[in-house]
Amino acid sequence: MGLGLTLASAVILAVTPVYAAESALGEPGDCFSRVYDAEHLKSHPDQRVERFAIGYHPEFQDPNYDLTLLFGFRTRDGNDYVGVGLCEGNQCGVEGDGGMFSLSMQGEALRLEIDPERGMSAESAVDFINLAESDDRVFLLYPASAKACRF
Repeated sequence: MGLGLTLASAVILAVTPVYAAESALGEPGDCFSRVYDAEHLKSHPDQRVERFAIGYHPEFQDPNYDLTLLFGFRTRDGNDYVGVGLCEGNQCGVEGDGGMFSLSMQGEALRLEIDPERGMSAESAVDFINLAESDDRVFLLYPASAKACRF
């Protein structure tokens, strides 16, 4: 069941640390996403996330931060979760004191690393989740079409 959230426009960060606001941005409709296949999930039994996407939305920018990102993920049980990342440089806090994550490029992939102490929280239509207590700490996400980033 989808939440109807579209993550739009990719955020491309430099290989060396750089402020997200100074980084180049993708075209509308682009994002970074990954769907984990059955083999990967079998080899990572404590991973709860089977799909993850993050993107920049030009109409949803908080002027108090360098960059505002929308993210969403689906857990193995089929629940969709969404959240907002408020970024200063490559460090992002999840809106509502929902944890922290950092962003960097690893080749063509966007590496999203969750703060091990604070985790990364998101909400669904019925509950909240924090990824601190699972094998969901680092995500390598790849450029994808807007269709791949719809929940």
